[in-house]
Amino acid sequence: MKEIRVTMLGLGRVGRDVVRLVSSRLGFRVVAAHSRNPSFHGKDLGVHAGTNPLGIEITGDQHQALATASDIAVIATTSFLRDVAKDIRAAAEAGLNVICTAEEMLFPWVVDRSLAESLDKLARHHDVTILGAGANPGFIFDSFVLTATGAVWHVDFIRGRRVVDCSHFSATILRRLGFGYTEDEFASGASAGTIYGHIGFPQSISLLAAKLDVEIDEIEKHLEPILAEKPYVMGALEIAPGKTVGFIQRVIGSVRGKPWYQAEFIGHANPSAAGLPVVDSFDIQGYPNLHFSVEPGFNPHFTSAAVVANSLRRVFESKPGLVTIADLPPAFPSRGTGTFA
Repeated sequence: MKEIRVTMLGLGRVGRDVVRLVSSRLGFRVVAAHSRNPSFHGKDLGVHAGTNPLGIEITGDQHQALATASDIAVIATTSFLRDVAKDIRAAAEAGLNVICTAEEMLFPWVVDRSLAESLDKLARHHDVTILGAGANPGFIFDSFVLTATGAVWHVDFIRGRRVVDCSHFSATILRRLGFGYTEDEFASGASAGTIYGHIGFPQSISLLAAKLDVEIDEIEKHLEPILAEKPYVMGALEIAPGKTVGFIQRVIGSVRGKPWYQAEFIGHANPSAAGLPVVDSFDIQGYPNLHFSVEPGFNPHFTSAAVVANSLRRVFESKPGLVTIADLPPAFPSRGTGTFA
């Protein structure tokens, strides 16, 4: 098989994990890396990622990184379509395929159809493929569930419930999710759009609806705080009693006025201490009815890196254009070198 060369754009937690994983795989090689964080510039990429030195210097010059001969760019920076579109365009114009971890990239047509269509046109023009992929969205509430629907005759209703231990998330992500606020501050932030819980459920719901040939009438969003009854010490935040120590989020997509997909996400600083087992569970109602669960649940960090790394070859071999995870064959790991650190 042809060796696939990878350029990294974004070197936060997901980017570092992808570097570690790709560096342990046969047939793949990271060749360049760019970050907007000046404290990373000049560092060896492997050392930054927590593995062996790779002899690749992290640069702050995106043009330089994209000028390195490569096959695919992994963009792991932010969550929103409008914020990653420029980077996607730059990579595509440099002739690179793209995997982007932005949640809104899973099904960007539901965010901005015009922008999504322009990215599709650009990808076709440059003969490259663009994919949005990650853990959730990108696998847990969409690809995983969509695969399960292959075992039923028809689908009437889907329910997914995810309980996540958020204790190892960064302070930036925790504040965005809604940790460490008073109840009033949480309500104000949710209303203003600065606290929004997990991003990506509308994309997962819309993707499944499109593939199962149903039309979503409305998507309702509900976000509720969980208040701490005692102090909690997290890696990045300390939560005092009375402050938010987690959240409950429900997103419901309706078809002809009836709920069709209900997604529930519970994030907590210490789920086990709160009597919340860490588990991902799903119900598909139709014929026949299915219930399945994953215990102790998909690890959000490891799953994100795995989905990206395991999608490199399937994107490289895909048809040009802006595609979704449902347009490609299943992701699976390739053989490693035995040097994973």
